[in-house]
Amino acid sequence: MRRTILACLLLCLAPADWAQSLTVRSSPRTAWIEAGPHLQLLNFDFIIDNALERDVVLDGVELSIYDSRGVLVRREFYDRDSRRNAELVPDRTIKSRSKLMVYNPFHTFAADVPLQDLRYRFTFIDDAKHVEVAEVAVHPEQFKPKTSLIPPLRGHLLVWDGHDYAAHHRRMDYTVPIFGIENQYFTNFQRYGVDLVVVDAAGQMSRRPMQNTEDFYHHDPAHNAEFYDFGADVLAVGAGTVVEMHDGEKDDMRFDPAELRTRETAYGGNYIIIDHGNGEFSWFGHLKQNSLRVKVGQHVKQGEVIASLGASGSSLFPHLHYELRSAAGAGKAEGLPCYFTGFRRADEKAAVRKPTPLNIGDVIDVD
Repeated sequence: MRRTILACLLLCLAPADWAQSLTVRSSPRTAWIEAGPHLQLLNFDFIIDNALERDVVLDGVELSIYDSRGVLVRREFYDRDSRRNAELVPDRTIKSRSKLMVYNPFHTFAADVPLQDLRYRFTFIDDAKHVEVAEVAVHPEQFKPKTSLIPPLRGHLLVWDGHDYAAHHRRMDYTVPIFGIENQYFTNFQRYGVDLVVVDAAGQMSRRPMQNTEDFYHHDPAHNAEFYDFGADVLAVGAGTVVEMHDGEKDDMRFDPAELRTRETAYGGNYIIIDHGNGEFSWFGHLKQNSLRVKVGQHVKQGEVIASLGASGSSLFPHLHYELRSAAGAGKAEGLPCYFTGFRRADEKAAVRKPTPLNIGDVIDVD
């Protein structure tokens, strides 16, 4: 009797529209497991849709992992009292009639953890201290690359930025205007992007001493040639057909956001997109002005020189942005994991033969 009365009281105190008006879904539709030599990485997002007439606060997130038998094998959580994650979202308040993107906070696992059955539990609270729970199941799949890829540059290379949890490629909130343009992007096309630079033995990118981040991000384009990679050959990572390209932009690290209304890939400056013929497309961005050596419709071989590295478009300094994606455009193209062979780890003599992902901080050599 007491339990019945308590349940009735709780039901009466709770707002009637919670269940219908507060939802959580994962994005993209397919969540890939990016498997490295020792770790597994998950790279997907949650979109919270608050259709209520009041604000709510994301109070906690819990993940339960089950094996193929349905047995709980691991549980992780973040909440306001015991385990806090400052990176969960800068502001956990979801305004009335608005959406909030939350990057999956549980993203790195040992190679032996089964990741095919993930069950998330989101807890919310409002000003009146009403609590509601939303649950969502995610079933990631092992990504199996269809295209044989090699790194797009030669030499001693550093992955200056990758797609780890803190990377700017990873943290692209496509639920809000990007570059100030409304309703332009619906996916994260650069979800698995890598920024590659040529470095010397000490890991320096430029012959000119760099003292702080301002030296990199706001350097004079007149000094582009002092970067070891400026003008370096850019290689086709795999065989395919050139389906889109753009040339003529200066290597001044700038672009006009207004151009995105008519050309959704304008942020890349000079770029090339190669269709590998199997649902996988390679995108090469920030290429050097007037250096493109291919044309639309041309078939290229793996390792063929297609352009030179530059600093065009939304580029902080001379580097090559490479990504694998599901389509040629940007608005509805989704990023795909990219696995490479044909390189050596800086501390190893033998070349990597098994397709392997690259991520931030990796130092490799390519002949």
